[in-house]
Amino acid sequence: MNKIYTALLIIVLITILNGKSFSQPKYTLYVTAGYSQPVGGFNNGISLHDTVPDSWPYLMRSGYNIGVTGKMTMKNLPNLKLVLGLNYNGFKNWGDLAVTEYNSNTGNYDTDTVQFLPKVAILALSLGGEYSFMPKAAINPFAGLDFTTNFFSGSYQTNPSSNFQRSQLKAETRFGLQLGGGVDFAFSKYIGGVFGVKYNLANLIGKGGEDYNEDSTHVYLNDDGEGGQGTRNITYFQFYAGISFFFDNPMK
Repeated sequence: MNKIYTALLIIVLITILNGKSFSQPKYTLYVTAGYSQPVGGFNNGISLHDTVPDSWPYLMRSGYNIGVTGKMTMKNLPNLKLVLGLNYNGFKNWGDLAVTEYNSNTGNYDTDTVQFLPKVAILALSLGGEYSFMPKAAINPFAGLDFTTNFFSGSYQTNPSSNFQRSQLKAETRFGLQLGGGVDFAFSKYIGGVFGVKYNLANLIGKGGEDYNEDSTHVYLNDDGEGGQGTRNITYFQFYAGISFFFDNPMK
């Protein structure tokens, strides 16, 4: 990721030295990728005794993101843009877990330490607005706020040598908010670069919970506070960089 930011900085300096600038495009398409960091109650380490499925969706350590975003400059309001985005975030963790399994040879229950591999994926569809601070400059800082619809999935398994049953996160949908900012760079009339950061609260609306069925292979988010664990928020940062494609962009 440091290499990406260094490359973008070099290109920006070249653009400044060339002394060229470009008008704000009416339409912009972004293709981005980056690092995602879970925070708060979504970011927890794994202990040997994390055998209760209620906690599994919240044992995340790190992640990544890829996305596509479209922006449209509002007519007669060059500082304002309508923003539509689709982003995929994949989170994971790994650690030792004490699993009790039945030994058919001895007829006893044995406790083994296995590597636990929990994963959670969030597909976020966002719609919102953005304010551009320097819409007619080649370097344009921006800030925005989006409403998001978040589709959750995931898996929970141990190393293949264990008899631990693989489980899936039950498909869930939550609604949230996304606050972000960054910098746009215009390298030419048709192409540019972008980097920025977003803060996501993915389950502001729609919290729910279900009791885990020991005979089931499904795990639930259980973020509504039932069962005594308290209401849980799913929050994370997205750090991203990417390429911008400009459409209907007359050169100044």
